[in-house]
Amino acid sequence: MFLKISKPILVSMVLLCLNAGGLFGFPQFASQFASADVTQSLSQSDRASLNAGKVMLTGQEGNYIAKIIINTSAEKVWNVLTDYTNFPKFFPTVTAVKLLESNGNQKVYEQTNVVQVLFFTQSSKVEIAATETYPSGITFQLRDGDSIKALKGSWQIEVISPNQVLVTNQVNVEPNSATPKDIFFSIYSDNLAKTLTALKLETEKRSQGN
Repeated sequence: MFLKISKPILVSMVLLCLNAGGLFGFPQFASQFASADVTQSLSQSDRASLNAGKVMLTGQEGNYIAKIIINTSAEKVWNVLTDYTNFPKFFPTVTAVKLLESNGNQKVYEQTNVVQVLFFTQSSKVEIAATETYPSGITFQLRDGDSIKALKGSWQIEVISPNQVLVTNQVNVEPNSATPKDIFFSIYSDNLAKTLTALKLETEKRSQGN
């Protein structure tokens, strides 16, 4: 029997996945200091777009790679990406984060997301397990949640210069069986750039404050 899901609930589920900050078989992270411009493998138009502060997004059907250049140090980006309990202050739709486990570079946190569409408000929770590899990246995957079937991904930090880094978010996401995949993926891809833009804004704001 097919379960119909309302648009507000679907939007909430997608945005929650985006902000989970929360992966198998991803590339090895770059070292803290890059020996060459990490953007050289990209096309001229892609480099121009990134240098203009835009997000470069590729992929489809739940497999996405999003990139953005942030004008700060790798250390500053790392501090924001691992500031789990403050995610509600800068990531869209995140309203609460509770750190459940902290064992060295292994973290588990519960994240609550709330989204409002017209007159509807929907709240959802996910539990994310993260592995930190200082200072170059984080891998994460869904440990528990009632809105999606699977979520895994990585944050990768690559140094372009002492005050500029390329941040890559690679993610695989699969909705549960009750969710129409075409609608889910459409909403997900449309909103993925907002997460990286929020990261850029927060990191550069903190840099300017120092």
